[in-house]
Amino acid sequence: MNQALDDDLAALQEARALVARAVPAAKAFARLEPADAWRIAEQVCLACEDRAEHYARWAVEETGIGRAQDKLFKNLLASRELMTFHRRSVLGGLQVDKERKMLLVGRPAGVVMGLVASTSPIATLYFKVLSCLMTRNAVVLSPHPLALNCSIDAADHLSEAARAAGAPADVIQIQRTPTLDATHALMRNPGVNLILATGGSPMVRAAYSSGTPSLGVGPGNVPVYVDASADLTLAVDETMAAKTFDYGSACSTPSAVFVHRDVERAFTEQMKRAGAFYCDAQQQQRLEAFAFPEGRLNPKIVGRSAAWIAQQAGLPGASQAQVLIGTLGVVSRDSPMAKEKLSPILGQKCVDDREHAIREARAMLAVSGAGHTSGIFSEDLETIALWGSTLDVNRTVVNKGTSMGVIGAGTGLAPTFTIGTGFAGRSSIAENVGPEHLINWKRISFPTAAAAMFVPREASQAEPSSDTNDAHIRTTIRTLLELALESRTTS
Repeated sequence: MNQALDDDLAALQEARALVARAVPAAKAFARLEPADAWRIAEQVCLACEDRAEHYARWAVEETGIGRAQDKLFKNLLASRELMTFHRRSVLGGLQVDKERKMLLVGRPAGVVMGLVASTSPIATLYFKVLSCLMTRNAVVLSPHPLALNCSIDAADHLSEAARAAGAPADVIQIQRTPTLDATHALMRNPGVNLILATGGSPMVRAAYSSGTPSLGVGPGNVPVYVDASADLTLAVDETMAAKTFDYGSACSTPSAVFVHRDVERAFTEQMKRAGAFYCDAQQQQRLEAFAFPEGRLNPKIVGRSAAWIAQQAGLPGASQAQVLIGTLGVVSRDSPMAKEKLSPILGQKCVDDREHAIREARAMLAVSGAGHTSGIFSEDLETIALWGSTLDVNRTVVNKGTSMGVIGAGTGLAPTFTIGTGFAGRSSIAENVGPEHLINWKRISFPTAAAAMFVPREASQAEPSSDTNDAHIRTTIRTLLELALESRTTS
């Protein structure tokens, strides 16, 4: 009992010490020029790539979640592709908006706390570390206990690379004893300026209730519509790829597919040939009993193969299955197939038309997943527009698997491992979270020509010429730039 108490106190002390070191590190880092921060991030990105495969294998071995080859894909997306995407982004510094006559000063958040999920621990860690480095923020990582060892090793590796590249010491730190109390204490520490909350709903809610500004995510539960106009070969290939990607552990994986009545038979036959196993009523009952005991998701199935789940659930005929499919009947909170599954289990429902599909998808999102993602396979632009605009989601992936498309693989969406769900998902942000969200822009605004209409005529006649005004503004901007630079070196 005393040892447990000592361990708890040590974890709390560790959390305080991490922030105490991070605060001066963040101040020192903010004094660097954005170009220097980018150079540091590039060197750390190379360190990410060098060990991307090593950590992919380690994460699977430690957590038992997902597939190493898919973890490698995620790790490279969260490092190399993230840096490529933001190569031309303006991520801080000083900018002049001549048209609006404003001076913009990019201010880093300071100390960012990054929660690391168990389903994609290294990709999430890479993403948050590089996003903070690009924006001159210090980061304190809070790893999931299931992925503790690989996360600590990766954080230490990147910290060494950052220091070697010229970053201040303690810009990258990680909890080594992430107890629940210590993690909550870290969230509430006044030295933490922002929380990047990725993980389960309870942890995200804790971040929002901590009193510290937070950018959080919501649960996924992705509905996908296969329209009568769809290219069925494409729909099957992409659905199977998305559902088997990292064994369905991503929050953006398809959860249920609504298939137009005219193409349901052909779609089902092609899915079977691609490796999908369709459960009969008795098999589905056994599958649901194992996957959702007492109506709640069994965490043992998260990121496990369809064959493993089939064996555990008592489905001997599904030993070669890539995906397990159950019939989605009435969409309600009592239906397991209408819930997020985080595994290669997929619900399927036949629908009469797009209006029917939309009604069913809305009901499903009311169960969970509001604000997150939907997918559609269709060649009809009106159907695509109606589906994407009428569902309560903030991103819709068209004619591509949602697991990869949502995180920016093969789509124009920003590479991310923190997906905002907006107002509908009780999130503060609806976008794919990226480094641009770790900066506040101070705006120093000068009078514009339009402001002259509000000046009394006598005063306006006494004003200097426009050339003199422009020269005065330029002189003032130069002075403000010097003051801004001076304040960055003393704060």
